[in-house]
Parts: sequence; structure tokens; C-alpha cells
Amino acid sequence: MKEELKQRKNSILMPALVGSAVGAGMAVLFAPKSGKELRKDLKRFAANTEKQVAHVIDEGKDLYGEGGKVVARAVKTGEKMYDEGAERLDVLVHGKKRSFVVPIAAGAIAGAGIALLLAPKSGKAVREDIKRIAVDTRDKVGSFIDKGKDLYTEVMAGAAAREEKKKILHAA
Repeated sequence: MKEELKQRKNSILMPALVGSAVGAGMAVLFAPKSGKELRKDLKRFAANTEKQVAHVIDEGKDLYGEGGKVVARAVKTGEKMYDEGAERLDVLVHGKKRSFVVPIAAGAIAGAGIALLLAPKSGKAVREDIKRIAVDTRDKVGSFIDKGKDLYTEVMAGAAAREEKKKILHAA
């Protein structure tokens, strides 16, 4: 039982979920466009990028033919950097001192990305809606408070009148 509780405390699921919620909220509030518009832009960008990547690959093949040794050294250096980065990430994620920074950040990025793609409105429009709702709510609460004060005044006036009648009846 204690071991199960300890595992729950060390779980990265909750920080990841919290990060996702925070990231999604921030993305919805600050989205530059609606999700539909953003997805359309991403499709255009992907189509353009595909052409550019194909061109770069062709140039890369030419360069590789000319400079195989340089490419081999770059790959070797890249592998070395990858291995070092993987070791550092492993220490962060699986080390004795568990850091919740990585799952929170990963969750925030994932949540923000999803929220940006699915946002029904731009962040500015969402913020304006929230302001409008807050003002409406404030006005309604103020109205309820005023009605409550009026009702209290009526009840107190009625109670005072009953007390006066009691005093008059007892005096007679």
C-alpha cells in the first residue's frame, strides 16, 4: 500500500496533465487565429516546406558526393551530441531526484498545440468574450445584492411595525 502511494507521488502523469491544461488555456487565450484558419495555414506551410525539403535533399546529395568526409564527421558529432543529450534527459526523467519540469513542459507544449489547432476563435476574441461575461456577471450579482438589500429593508420595516403593534396592544 505504501509502495503504491509512493509510486503515485512520483508519477509524472499529474504534472503532465496540469501542464497540458495550463498550456491549452494559455493557447486559447492568446491564439492568433481560429483553429480552422491555423490548420489551413499549416497545410499551406507544409506544402511549401515539402518542395523546399526536396530541393535541399537534392542539393544535399550533391554535397554529399563532393564532401563525404565532412558529412561523416558531422554525423559522428551529431550521434555523440544525441547520446549526451539522451543521457541528460534520462537523468532528468529517470534519475533519483525526479524532476517534474520535463513532464509539465511537455504537457504544456502538447496542450498548447492541441488548443491552438482546435481554437474556435482567436485569443483576442476569447478574451473579449471573457470580459463581456465577467461584466454581465458583475452586473447580475450587483442587481441581486440590491434586491437583497431592498428585501432586507422591507423585512426589517415589517418587523419594526409588528413590534410597534405589539407594544401598543400590550400597553392597552
